[in-house]
Amino acid sequence: MSQAFSFLVCMDEAMAKRLKVLGILLCIIGVVGILAPKVIAVAVSLVIALMLILTGLVLCIFTYMTGQKDKTAWVKALSPLILGLFIALKPFALIVVLGLAIFIYFILDGVTSMTLALELKPRKGWKFLFINGVFCLALAGLFILFWPYSTHWYLGWMVGISLILNGIFLVVLSTLTTKNSCI
Repeated sequence: MSQAFSFLVCMDEAMAKRLKVLGILLCIIGVVGILAPKVIAVAVSLVIALMLILTGLVLCIFTYMTGQKDKTAWVKALSPLILGLFIALKPFALIVVLGLAIFIYFILDGVTSMTLALELKPRKGWKFLFINGVFCLALAGLFILFWPYSTHWYLGWMVGISLILNGIFLVVLSTLTTKNSCI
């Protein structure tokens, strides 16, 4: 067993309770992602656009106040502003790129879930974590199959499903693993 995950094998009641709460929260967030995938995808895109616009405005004000006449300073200041405005006007462009990031997330989540499951193998609940890992890899395959055409829908659905599965695993683990199962 790796030291990083030893708390999963040997935990007290307080840790089990926290793990259960975290699992329930992940399930709730996952349901929201499934119920409103397009809204969530656009909201994430617009938040990123707003951050870039604000960054660009601050940099432009700073560049102006310091009397910079160098073109490089103005390019650095205007770049996030222009990118943020582009994303705000075309939020689905960023959503397509975010799709690739989600693809990478599913691969990493799937591989780490399966690895952790094999480390926990004799313990109760390891099979569910392994299945979660396989499911995440399947979601990655499904996601890349339909990318970029339906990214805004799949983004919410797949992340929502993944969060629900991870949440269920944490709830199951919190009920199966107690102080008495310490090595």
